[in-house]
Order: sequence, then structure tokens, then C-alpha cells
Amino acid sequence: MNVAVTRARYRMTLVSSFGHADMDLSKVKPGTGVELLRHYLQYAATNGKLLADVQTTGLPLNEFEAQVFDALQSNGIPLIPQMGASRFRIDLVAQHPRQPGRFVLAIECDGATYHSSPTARDRDRLRQQQLENLGWRFHRIWSTDWFMRKDEEVQRAVAAYQAAVGYADKSGGSPHGSNAMPAHDTGPVGGNRFAADRERGAHPSIPYRDSITDYDAGELTALIRWINSDGQLRTDDELVDEMVRELGFARRGARIEAAVREAIQDLRHRNLL
Repeated sequence: MNVAVTRARYRMTLVSSFGHADMDLSKVKPGTGVELLRHYLQYAATNGKLLADVQTTGLPLNEFEAQVFDALQSNGIPLIPQMGASRFRIDLVAQHPRQPGRFVLAIECDGATYHSSPTARDRDRLRQQQLENLGWRFHRIWSTDWFMRKDEEVQRAVAAYQAAVGYADKSGGSPHGSNAMPAHDTGPVGGNRFAADRERGAHPSIPYRDSITDYDAGELTALIRWINSDGQLRTDDELVDEMVRELGFARRGARIEAAVREAIQDLRHRNLL
């Protein structure tokens, strides 16, 4: 095989009775021929899109991430912590229960300080979008939700994992035949195609009004929390745009934007967003 890999000039056809996902990562020793074979099978399955090893970073979990890791592991979800390549890092990666080398769900744990960092949100939104294009499914756990209703968040994560396993079994794999991660940050990709992590509850009973000044602070914050209750990752600009639509305004004016941003900051100060 070494000769074929190093001598092929235009094309190499790989025929195998098993795939890289059939090789259990926990039983593959680093630096061995078995590891190299697994990487090559994964490289071939992605049509050459995998250009670097996908491995654990060795970075320790913070207290919040460690709590999530322990709780989900105890609920039967096999996890690998801090996995990634280059700048594509995922807090927790869930493996298929019957195919340990196959990744079915990325679980991100976001702390309270993350909410107030537009740069971090923009970066993660684009990163998630790229990885979803490679077949990854995402589930996000917010620290405020975790500490206020831990049991509910555990059940949400278990449900997301079960759905991801079902999707993997039904699809037979990601669009590229592997849950590969790109080796380099290739920048934004087209389309905002995030699937909601959860359904929103009942819409707040807020009537349409002629002016943004006719809405009180409680109504604006209630509507913002309802929009964000689906678990999707949004920048502040995207949240303002959705608020404009929900409030029934034809365009985004300066006063509307200022009022919505003030409500967003109010929620953040109270650790509710």
C-alpha cells in the first residue's frame, strides 16, 4: 500500500471491506500502522478533504464542561472531550454506540461570558456552519440553562444524541462518507442553515404597536427570550433583525435597534441570555 500511495500520479482506487468508522479509536495506538491506515481510510472516504489528524487536543475541561461530560457519560453517551483539528475544536464529541469510531454529534458547552462576546459568537456560527456542511450535527448547552435546570438539559442532550444516532443509521453516513473536520479555517460558507435544537414554546402575547416606544422593557425581553428559546446560535445583529420582524416593523430604524439592544444587554446583565 505504501508503494501505491507514494507512486500514484493521477488517481488511486481504494477497495476495503471495512471503513475507518469500524476501527475503535480507543483501541488504536498512536503512531502505529493501524492508526495510519485508519487516517488513510478516512482521507479516502472524504475525497481528500481530510488533510490533518482529528484528535483530542489534550486541553483540560473547565468545571462546566466536566460536569456535562460526567452527566452525559453516566446517561450512556460515549464521549470524547476536546476533539479537533487546527482551530476547529469541539468541546464534546459523541460516538455511535455500536460503531465507536463514528462521530454522530458535536456538543458545545457555552458559558455566561460567551454570550457577551460577539466575536466568539460570529466565529462559532461560521465554524458550526462549515462542520454541518461536512455532515456534523450540533447540540448546544448553555451554562445558565444547565445550572438552573440540569435534569432537563441532560434529557435534551440524550434526546439529541438518540436523534443523531437514528439519523446516522438512516443516512449511512455524512454527505462525504465521514464526519471529517477541515484542516484549515476556510472562512464563511454560503447560507444560514442551522436547525433549531429545540422547539420554541408559546409565543408571548404581545400586540403589535405603532412605535417601539409603545413597548415596555418587559415585553421586549420576553420576546427576545422566546426567540432564543430554540437554542440557535445568533449574533446580536441577527437577533435585532428577528425582533424587527416579530414586532411587525417594516424596517430596522435607529430607535428600534437601540431599544432592542438595550433589552439584550439587560438580559445579559441578569444572566438570562
